[in-house]
Amino acid sequence: MKTEIYLIEEGWIDPMENHNADGYKPIGFVPTLEEAEKIVNEGGHYTPEDCWSVTYLPYNGIMPKFKYTKLVQL
Repeated sequence: MKTEIYLIEEGWIDPMENHNADGYKPIGFVPTLEEAEKIVNEGGHYTPEDCWSVTYLPYNGIMPKFKYTKLVQL
């Protein structure tokens, strides 16, 4: 049986940076999809008012403050 966990990444922005003004960094994990979705849904988001680079992201002018990635134990 494969074990699944959900890596949680926190978004960051730097409005003063010209090249790498946004991104995500890993902060932990949760054992269920429900917990991961709750963190993302309740975490809020950044807009172009927070940082110029959000305008150019593929999230329709918003950047979720958290995201998750499903990981499967090999």
